[in-house]
Amino acid sequence: MIRAVLRKEMVALWASPLPYVVGAAFHAVLGVLVVNQLEVRQQAVVQPMFPLAGFLLLFVVPILAMRTFAEEIRTGTIDLLLAVPVPPGPLVVGKWLAVWCTTLVVLAPAGLVVVLAHLWGRPDDGPAITGFAGLALLAASLAAVGVLASALTASQPVAAMITVFGTLALWFAHVGSAVVSTGSALASVSLSERLRTFAGGAIDTADVAYFACVTAAALILAGLAVDLRRLR
Repeated sequence: MIRAVLRKEMVALWASPLPYVVGAAFHAVLGVLVVNQLEVRQQAVVQPMFPLAGFLLLFVVPILAMRTFAEEIRTGTIDLLLAVPVPPGPLVVGKWLAVWCTTLVVLAPAGLVVVLAHLWGRPDDGPAITGFAGLALLAASLAAVGVLASALTASQPVAAMITVFGTLALWFAHVGSAVVSTGSALASVSLSERLRTFAGGAIDTADVAYFACVTAAALILAGLAVDLRRLR
């Protein structure tokens, strides 16, 4: 069931111009920012790319995920899917996998930065490997939040805005640590702080668990939202 949903969603996504347009814009902006960082540092390093790419993903993934359920709800095809019936769990997981895999494909050309860095210098491969692992986990979490937002509304723009503003709040959560009494708690849920360890060349099991928990929680809530719609 999950495989069938995944195949259907991948075909629908790549038949639209979204991945191509979003991917081109993502790499154009990322390329400019990375080149600027290399010029400022005067070193062939790849570490600065990962926080930049992670921040840009906050805008890329919501666009890719906004149609997953919102379009089905708007056109009424969600009722047909649930009447078959298609269990909410496989439906949610299949759509999430499609968004996540598409995001990874869109992100893949960023590996050229590592190749170019090797041509200009001798960068450490450790941060490159862990950095991309961190981006993959971040993309999984963002895709899950995007699917959840899409399951809550029939409007694609609204779903995208909910995801963007929600993930931006998590990205900058650590900023309030200096002014809010619960600062340490805010820092612990910051997406940027969790990604920082990966960009530094290390993998912390706590960070992996954090991204896994965010992903699982969002998918469970999305499944409940879809199941509630079926009951209605």
